[in-house]
Amino acid sequence: MIVEARVVGRPQELEDRDVPVAPGIVTVRELIGTLVRDELDSFEQRQRERSLLRVLTPADLVRGVDAGKYAAEPKQSQTPPSYDAAYERALEAFADGLYFVFVDDVQVESLDEPVVVRETSRMRLVRLVALAGG
Repeated sequence: MIVEARVVGRPQELEDRDVPVAPGIVTVRELIGTLVRDELDSFEQRQRERSLLRVLTPADLVRGVDAGKYAAEPKQSQTPPSYDAAYERALEAFADGLYFVFVDDVQVESLDEPVVVRETSRMRLVRLVALAGG
């Protein structure tokens, strides 16, 4: 399943992600659980990659001259939340209406609503952003 995450009101485009979901009938609650697990795994992978020693190439040095910076300062590793905490937070945010879920362009309004997932299905998450002053 391809997962699209777009934030309304922000121009930055996020990449679509391929999340392994077996075709069949599942609930949005199960889809969110799968997505949370995949995101935690991706976070841990990014943390491991940041801890690797990086060597500057000649192209990096040229970019550094233009940017005025040659290397990123070492970043401290962050501890990810537990799966249970992240899952509960994602369910609560859905229940509070902080984001909408669409599966194959159909909005899903209940966590326990069954949806049919195909290999070509697309899940879109739309996070709502408050307008200035309102």
